[in-house]
Amino acid sequence: QGVFAAARDITERKKMEQQLKDSERLAAIGATAGMVGHDIRNPLQAIMSDTYLLRAELVSLVDCEIKEGVLESIDSIEKNIGYINKIVADLQDYARPLKPERIDVVLYELITGVFAPINIPDGLSPLIDVDPHFVVRSDPTILRRIFTNLIINAIQAMPHGGELIIRASKCDDTVVICVEDTGVGIPEEIRPKLFTPMVTTKSKGQGLGLAVVKRLVESLSGSVTFESKLGKGTKFFVTLPLSN
Repeated sequence: QGVFAAARDITERKKMEQQLKDSERLAAIGATAGMVGHDIRNPLQAIMSDTYLLRAELVSLVDCEIKEGVLESIDSIEKNIGYINKIVADLQDYARPLKPERIDVVLYELITGVFAPINIPDGLSPLIDVDPHFVVRSDPTILRRIFTNLIINAIQAMPHGGELIIRASKCDDTVVICVEDTGVGIPEEIRPKLFTPMVTTKSKGQGLGLAVVKRLVESLSGSVTFESKLGKGTKFFVTLPLSN
């Protein structure tokens, strides 16, 4: 028994040491995220403004092959700006103090607004199955960030197209919003640490999106869970209080 007890003590000690290392690592991420995000945001805004002005100048020119080529390059620049902007937003959301300001939010209108700036690829069919009169008392800015990340995550999981469905239902004094895709699914080995920073199944990405979603949802006194089947898709469930 003494040998088994000693072995358990060693195992527990190693587990605690690993948890401490993970906590220190996450603290370091949080400490630098805000500074990095701020330093990138200012020049990024300048690039966005210059790109907008350049496109406006080009539109007024006579159509030609050179003009078409430059406009295609501007499209590529704007897409990459959007990608960088999302990374910055995730960094800042992960680092900044969260103080939700709750107002009445029409859920259908908010989710529809989230889709507006997102490029929906060909072959992908989005469906918002939400009552147009469904009102929840919450922070609209935080809700937009939550569903922006979940929707982009779903789109990236369907590189060859598919269905993206968003549903909402009341359950007692809570609302459950489901974001469902018919994509590639989440590998078993990734699932236990899916909401951990720097964990991602994608070749491109920082692995902050779902960690940010978890932090934002919890700031609204809610929870986020998921179900997934490889090759068939994933469902994310965001459970929030109807009022607070």
